[in-house]
Amino acid sequence: MKITGLLAALVVILPGSVLLAVASEYKATYTNAELAEQAERYVRDSLVVDEDGEIRVQATQLDPRMPARHCGQPLVISIAGNQIPERQATVQIECADTHEPWRLFLPVRIQQVRPVVVARRNLNPGQVISMADLMVSQVDTHQIRDSVFTDPELLVGARVKRRVAANQPVQSRQTCFVCRGEDVTILTVYGNLEIRATGVARADGLLGERIVVRNSRSNKDIQAVVTSTGEVTIGR
Repeated sequence: MKITGLLAALVVILPGSVLLAVASEYKATYTNAELAEQAERYVRDSLVVDEDGEIRVQATQLDPRMPARHCGQPLVISIAGNQIPERQATVQIECADTHEPWRLFLPVRIQQVRPVVVARRNLNPGQVISMADLMVSQVDTHQIRDSVFTDPELLVGARVKRRVAANQPVQSRQTCFVCRGEDVTILTVYGNLEIRATGVARADGLLGERIVVRNSRSNKDIQAVVTSTGEVTIGR
């Protein structure tokens, strides 16, 4: 934006008085890139972001053949139609200059991203996840449909239930440390005493989750906490 100004002051001294006359002129020129930047800044400042999140906005590029625009007044910027911006917003930029008024509408694409664990490569059903299979990346929150993870270590040792494509978030419904229908070790803890038994998981479970398992010897259902791959614990 280029701003040119003319400020002239003339002091006329008359007997017993002083007269101050001031003349001023304001004029600004905005390139297409500057108008797009103003639209992006307005949208970014209008949104509320999570502490660990980030906003990415990108305005539609104007035709480079369009000439720069002039305005003798500060620009008035708003969201067209008072819409609540989510994935896209239309920004209205208006010049209220009485001599040459103009109005411009700019679509702006919005992404709200936050760091989550994604697959470094394709993960297939039955595969046991290792640290080499994972990485943390900024992901658009609109792509997330289920619980996700921010710490890769929480997924190391889990088994893949549903295919996860490379660079996609690993969601809780796609993995399990104990999977429904599989044989599990039931660890019962009494102080320093540990008793092991076998059973069958009646539901999927991730680390720290409480699930129902059926004891193979007693044929009774019990509740236990998932503490490792294929292992649940009672009494800890």
